[in-house]
Amino acid sequence: MNTISDILSFMAGLPSLIGLILAAAILFLSADWRLSLAALLVQYILVGMALSPSIQQEVVIVKILAGVLAVVILYLSARLLPRAPEPGAAAGGARRFLRLHIDWAAGPLGLPLRFLAVLLVALGVVRLFQNYQPTLVPADLALAACWMAGMGLLGLILSGDPLRVAPAALTILAGFDLAYASLDQNLAVAGFFGVLTLLAALGFSYLILAPADSSGKEEPGA
Repeated sequence: MNTISDILSFMAGLPSLIGLILAAAILFLSADWRLSLAALLVQYILVGMALSPSIQQEVVIVKILAGVLAVVILYLSARLLPRAPEPGAAAGGARRFLRLHIDWAAGPLGLPLRFLAVLLVALGVVRLFQNYQPTLVPADLALAACWMAGMGLLGLILSGDPLRVAPAALTILAGFDLAYASLDQNLAVAGFFGVLTLLAALGFSYLILAPADSSGKEEPGA
């Protein structure tokens, strides 16, 4: 138990803040749903680590488990599709680096333009925190929450596939949970956010599988 506490204490603060910023950025920039879900999984673990100094370990475990289960639900839903979506199938041989498209025409918005969108969000967050006074929420948690909300909002606006929209929406929800958890450390509230996360994952799972079910029903009558 002391080893786990030492790890959580080491990861809390700057390491978890940097990890959350990178995970949210990768989640938005990635053209591969597998990489997006992996970034979402890391994001939930880092949220628990970032909150570990200020909340009980039981609450941290509940938050991490809820996030892991949500990612598992989305992953299984994607694997149940007749054909797993291949990133860049519509791009026609677009150049990729680490499964990230580097063409201007890759996907609904090419990687260079996505980097520009990330830069604009970064400038907006920096401008917002120039005069921030950490009265209720610590500055590092508030910064990470705003960044996650910005990346999630960009993902909602620029993504049309439910498998890409789901991690973006869950990122916004995780950012709100990150900011609110420092205000209320009640285990019941953590359980509510966990249930809400799982319900959102189940809803997006239905949206992911619904087109495959409808296409399968149309085949017999064709």
